[in-house]
Amino acid sequence: MVTGECSSGTIRTTFAAVPHRGTVFAAKATLVAAVMYVLTLLSCSTAYVVGDATLPEGRYAQGDPLPALFGIAASFAVAAVLGLAVGTLVRHSAGAVTTVIGLLVLPSLFGPLFGNAERWIAGLSPTAALEKLTQTSDAAADTVGSLGPWPSLLLVAAGTAGVSLAALLLRRRDV
Repeated sequence: MVTGECSSGTIRTTFAAVPHRGTVFAAKATLVAAVMYVLTLLSCSTAYVVGDATLPEGRYAQGDPLPALFGIAASFAVAAVLGLAVGTLVRHSAGAVTTVIGLLVLPSLFGPLFGNAERWIAGLSPTAALEKLTQTSDAAADTVGSLGPWPSLLLVAAGTAGVSLAALLLRRRDV
C-alpha cells in the first residue's frame, strides 16, 4: 500500500491530491484493516464450519467460536496495520516485510532464552495474542504470559498504534 508508491514515485501524486499526510495514512490504514478483517472473518468462519463438520464428535475440545473468530479477525487487521506503518517508516518492501516478520516471530522464538522472563517477552508478541484467541494448547501462561486474550490483543493494538504514530513522521520527510 505504501512501499510500492514510494519506489515508483506515485506517492508524490497522492500527496499532491491530499496534502494532509495523516489523512492519507488514516485512509490507507482503515482500508487495510477493513479488508483484512472481513477476509479473515470469512476465512476463519469457513474453516470453523468445515472443521466442525469433518472432525469426530466429542473427540476434540471446542472453545466458544464467536468471540474467538472476531478476535482472530481483529488480530490479523492489527497485524496488517502494523505492516502498513512499518512500510511507511521503512519505505522499502523487503525491509518492511523483514521487520514485520521479525516483530511477529522473534519474541516467541527468543523468549525461552530469557528463563523466567519468557512469559513477558513472548507475551508481547502479536502471535501470543493469536494463540490465546485460538485457544490453542500452546498458549500456556508460562510461555505466552498470563494476560487474557482480549487484553493481550489490546496490548498489541497499542503497540501498533505507537508504530503508526511514529509513521506519521512522514509529515516531516521529503517524498
